[in-house]
Formats: sequence, C-alpha cells, structure tokens
Amino acid sequence: MPQIVASITMLQSMSRLLGRQAAALSCGHQVRGMAWAGRSFAAAAPAPQPVEETAAPSAALMIIGDEVLSGSISDSNTPFLAKLLHSRGVDLVRAEFVPDCKRDIVDTVLRLRERVGPDGFVFTSGGIGPTHDDITYASVAAAFGADLHMHQPTVDLMVQHYSKRDVELNEARLRMAMLPMDDGVEVLFTPNLWVPLVVIQNTYILPGIPRLFQTMVQAHAERFKGPAALTHVLYSNLGEGDIAVKLASAAALHPAVRIGSYLNTEWEPNAGKLPYRVKLQLESRNAAALQRAVEAVEQALPDTFTLPAHAS
Repeated sequence: MPQIVASITMLQSMSRLLGRQAAALSCGHQVRGMAWAGRSFAAAAPAPQPVEETAAPSAALMIIGDEVLSGSISDSNTPFLAKLLHSRGVDLVRAEFVPDCKRDIVDTVLRLRERVGPDGFVFTSGGIGPTHDDITYASVAAAFGADLHMHQPTVDLMVQHYSKRDVELNEARLRMAMLPMDDGVEVLFTPNLWVPLVVIQNTYILPGIPRLFQTMVQAHAERFKGPAALTHVLYSNLGEGDIAVKLASAAALHPAVRIGSYLNTEWEPNAGKLPYRVKLQLESRNAAALQRAVEAVEQALPDTFTLPAHAS
C-alpha cells in the first residue's frame, strides 16, 4: 500500500509539471510514443537552453473519397508522401481524410493551407476522375475563388492517350480536363502521363490512384525541399514504462530535438530472441543540439546501445 500511495503522489506531481511545461514547449519538439509527451518530471532539473533550429517548410495532405473512409480502399499515398517529404527536409504536419463532399473539401483545404503557412505545401489525393462524385477540382476552385475552364493542353494529351487505345473521349472523360484557372494557377505535366498536376496557391491536386499519385509527386519532387533532418538511433531492452521518466526529462531539456520511443511489437512473443525491446529515435536539424541530446539520453539510460543498420 505505501508503494501505491507513493506512485499516485508521483503521478500527481508529474501531472502538475506537465501542465506547467506544456505551454513552454513547441508541439514540434516533444518526445513521442509512450514517453509521457516529452515533459520533465524532475523539478530540480536545469532549464532547457534555447537552441536555434533551422526552420523547415510544412506540408499537409487531404485524402478525399468515401471509399477510403468506408474501408473499401486502403490509402497508401500518405506513407509514401511522408517518407518522400521527410527525405527532402519537409515536415508533413497534417493528414486528413474527408468524404466526397464539397463543403468538407473546401473547409479542409483552407484550414490546411492556413496551417502550413505561405511557404508550405498542401496536397490532395483523389476525386479528379470522370464520375459524379469526382468533385475535387470544383471544390478546390471554389475554396480559392477560381473558375473551371477546359484546359486545351490537357485535352490534346487525352486525345493522344485515348486514340491509341481506341477509346472514345466522351463528355464524361472531358470533365477531367475542366481545371481550376486563374492568374496564379500552374498546370504541370509528368513524362508519359496525360494527367495534369494542377497547382493553385501551393496546393497540389493529385489523383488518388497510388501509381499516378506517386509517379507525379516523384517527378516534381525538386519543388519540395528544406533543411535535412539528422537522426541518431539508440536501442534498449527495458520497457517503455521503465525509461519514460528519464527519457521525458532529457527531451524537455533538449527542445530542438525530437525524441521518439517505439516499442518493438514482436518482443512479447519472442522475448530474448530479438535484438531490442524499444527503439529510441532522436532527430534534429541542428547537429550540435542532436549530439548533446544523444549524450544526455545515453547518460540517463546507460543500458542503451546501437545496432548495425541490417540488424535493426
């Protein structure tokens, strides 16, 4: 019973500290996973030192389609985009799923546009086909006050594409060439594809078909770049609950470093047969800050170790 009372008292103290520190720490610099959201529980710990970090552009993704929300189709574009942007120094800060509803698309694209700021990127996936529920072009045009017009270069490419396949370019298919148009709109093309990539106010309108989405993003990846993130990975054979307090304290003292704690989900049925129980990933765009954080975690958790890349 005394141990239980002590644990409750400690948790209450943790809660108070969390509340006080939450306002001081940026949402972008916090410990993730099971490590108590990156707040320090050591009341006597020194204050974190301000560290200048190179700012990275932000990005957001809107996945559009009733079929995704119903589970009829699985989304694979989100992880693809997240990995590509991360590799190019851009932070994907939001991914939202919306139905084939004009109001939802309009509200969401405007909110995401505001969230990423004037230098950020918004991507949409889905809803640009020939059927009645393909309303992304019209919805995004409405959000930004643009009109829809038949885009002749797209029509010309469609004529070539469909004539080679002896397929009629009918009215329904021509809907896919009715694009948002105003002075700030760009229409990009990808080698060997007729599908246009419409860019309006740094919002990239893409098809939902993974092959097309991924090919088109990859073809224009040079547009999306920021300062590279540096990463250092440590491993532990302790449980997340065993390392949470010390890890959170280290994270709170190094706000320019993201610290993630990721459980090896195969550990429980294979204890003792796997090389680690918990993976700790430290990431920053400031090399000196990252090194200091790594040293702090290694000091706080002396059982941590590294592994060859092939073993992790």
